[in-house]
Amino acid sequence: MSTPLSQSAPVVHLDLRTAELAGEDPAVLRAAVSARLAAQGLVQPHDQRFLVVDTPAGLDEHRTRFEQIMGYRTPGRVRVLCLLVGGLPARSDEDLPAERRLVRPATLRAPEAGLLWAGDLQAGHGAADQAGPADPQALAVLVDVLAMPELFDETLELLGSLPDGVAAPALRVLEHGLSPEVRGQAWSEALLRFAGSPTSGPTVLTGATLPTTLAGLVAGSTTGAPGRPVDGGETSRVRHEVVDALADAEAELVTLGSPAGLVNGAGRRELESALDRARSALDRYGSLIGKVLRSDGGTVGAQSAAESATRLARLGVAVDPATTTGEQIGESLRSLALGLLRDGLSLRSVEQQLSLLAEQVQPLSNAPRIAELDRLREAAPPDRPLPPDPPGSGVLALTGLAGALGGLWTWPALPAALTVPVLLVLGMLRAVTRLPGGPGRASDAGRFGVAALLGAAVAAAAAGAAGLPVWAGALGLPAGLGLGGWLLVRTWHDHAQRWGLERGVTPLQDGLNGLDELLARALREFWAVEERRYCADAALSVVGVLRASVTAAEEEATRDLGADPPEAMAESDDDWLGRTADDDPGNDTSTPYGRGDHHQGDEPDEPDEYDWTSVPSGAGSERREEARTADPVRPAGPLPGTAAAGPRWLERGEAKGGPDLVPTLAGDLTDATLTALEPYWGAVERGHAGDAAQERIAERVRELLAVARDHLRRNDVLPAPPFAAPHRARSGPAGLLGIDIRRAADAAGPDQDGQGLLQLNSAEQLDLLSRNPDAVALIRFAPEAAQDGSGGHRTSPGRPEVRDVRTAAGRYAGQLRLTALRAGVVETVRQRHVSLPEEEEQW
Repeated sequence: MSTPLSQSAPVVHLDLRTAELAGEDPAVLRAAVSARLAAQGLVQPHDQRFLVVDTPAGLDEHRTRFEQIMGYRTPGRVRVLCLLVGGLPARSDEDLPAERRLVRPATLRAPEAGLLWAGDLQAGHGAADQAGPADPQALAVLVDVLAMPELFDETLELLGSLPDGVAAPALRVLEHGLSPEVRGQAWSEALLRFAGSPTSGPTVLTGATLPTTLAGLVAGSTTGAPGRPVDGGETSRVRHEVVDALADAEAELVTLGSPAGLVNGAGRRELESALDRARSALDRYGSLIGKVLRSDGGTVGAQSAAESATRLARLGVAVDPATTTGEQIGESLRSLALGLLRDGLSLRSVEQQLSLLAEQVQPLSNAPRIAELDRLREAAPPDRPLPPDPPGSGVLALTGLAGALGGLWTWPALPAALTVPVLLVLGMLRAVTRLPGGPGRASDAGRFGVAALLGAAVAAAAAGAAGLPVWAGALGLPAGLGLGGWLLVRTWHDHAQRWGLERGVTPLQDGLNGLDELLARALREFWAVEERRYCADAALSVVGVLRASVTAAEEEATRDLGADPPEAMAESDDDWLGRTADDDPGNDTSTPYGRGDHHQGDEPDEPDEYDWTSVPSGAGSERREEARTADPVRPAGPLPGTAAAGPRWLERGEAKGGPDLVPTLAGDLTDATLTALEPYWGAVERGHAGDAAQERIAERVRELLAVARDHLRRNDVLPAPPFAAPHRARSGPAGLLGIDIRRAADAAGPDQDGQGLLQLNSAEQLDLLSRNPDAVALIRFAPEAAQDGSGGHRTSPGRPEVRDVRTAAGRYAGQLRLTALRAGVVETVRQRHVSLPEEEEQW
């Protein structure tokens, strides 16, 4: 059994009936193959599949060209399926009737080559016996069917099992595709969805978790703070002075709030001294932070990292060294952008995310923070007196109770009932005047006195009415004095604490915290300046590429899908990664074409030597122009979904589109962008992502959009474009086209014997076909989504061998029967021994 070719190798269509390939110049053949591969966005593949169209007479006339095709220079295998159209030539030196011999060159032998003879493409066009002229539309459909790699390989394998490796085909084909209107509308919607709407930018990064490297640049040092005062340095020493002074102030404030503080003002002088020391130290701390803010000269990054570190060290602060490299930043940006795009975000959304990232990591000058420092230093404690809080209803109720307990006196000791009220008034006046209370705050003391007096009056009246003895007042007085004293001390403590905290400790502590936070933010701007600027510049360069891609997508959305592809795309031999078809493919077998042979597990070459400033060389322009003018790149057959008339063996149907149509097309466009960006990340990692690189990648995006557009126009939506991610799940005919996949399965299934197929031969040509049932093979082909679980290879006595083929391209379904020719019809001739030109001998 022959070794299978890679499914990723394309089928190259060559028509030897055209003037372009009718000659014998090998350079013309190479140019034609390169042009057809470039039209699919490919360069030299590892293996070659050639579908060659010719006439039976051309087998002998183009013998040299067939030898060149079979010997085409490629790292892998070359397999050729030759489709012959028209009647067999007459042999004048024989007594046999005309059209009775097929003369085949010996080079076109199985298993590397096979011949299909379609004598009448219309399969009974209406004439009685004679075959009609080759119908271009029928030939185009037949070429498209045979050009599916899976069917190409299966046909060649079955031809190798038939006598002489030659067979006549019989067909029944169902073609399904989107109507031009649906396809054009879906293409425009996918482009606009891919580009995104111009909405306001996000305020936070969403859609993907930031890679560790970028998260560190956004948040600062992984240690929690990128910079800090050095222990023992001037900044640290001054800060400790502030902290110690505030601690002393809080301790003296406790003393001031004690009964001793109420009686003789104990702790107040020490408290004022501690607050003065804290203010002085805090002022010096602010001056040092001002020097830190001014140390960058007003321009961030104007000094080297070493110079900045030296200046900061003199001020007693240090910044953590950066551990991030440009390669890590480039790889992290690549991971972030690819993750966002693969999550389905539009180009504009990814652009906004990267713009926000650049804004967050961009180093800023500390000059604007000087004004913030000035505001912090001006926020001194208020000089105006802070009065005590007015007593609440609960406090007044307890005061009345104290007065009542001390007022249980009867005559003649009734004046003793004023003891508690008088003492409370005097004590409250002392508390009010001990600390600044302001005018009118003596009224608060009056409130206490009135409450106590009311309580005493009520108690005295009740005692007189009850006829209590005098000693009852003597028992209640200590209780009233105790409760009143407790209220007095508590009120004094609260007032002293409020006065000390609000007028001194709390404002100074807030000022210290504000300066600490300002210093931390200032030191962050000195941390990893080069790395953060590098990250911001790289992110903005990717933003520039994405903006250009958005513009290209929106311009593409305004074009008619049915229009011809841009001239630049038709002429270009460049592949997507910057290489050209003129490059020698023989020196690179690891990446045969495009994104590599994924079936072989190869990775794309690292574009380390990519020249972003160069433009495509014109060394091969003459050859490209010759190939372009001789045979313009165009679809082999009618566009999918068109209403062009077809042969009787073809049934066409138009689909209206399924729910997965637009999302799938948008995903294809995302894959195109990812492919175009692939070589750009290397430039980002090396710091070469300049304007030339951006323009180059933006142009690649435009080219790939045109490739995607042309692929959709030619092949419809079911087959994935050549740049599609190999592991991305793709919906089938039901989701993309909105058709019943059973119709496709039925087209390949009901007629196992193939008796309902139409033979592509005229009535008189049928006599040349074999009648042996063992010389017949049948292929049933359908899209992968129409898999019915049947086996791939079945044989039954008296029935032809049946092969089931599932194709990645879902445009066609049906059956192909191969019938060998009668013995003696095929004549094999060996190569003529003629002198070949030097270039031809090297082929």
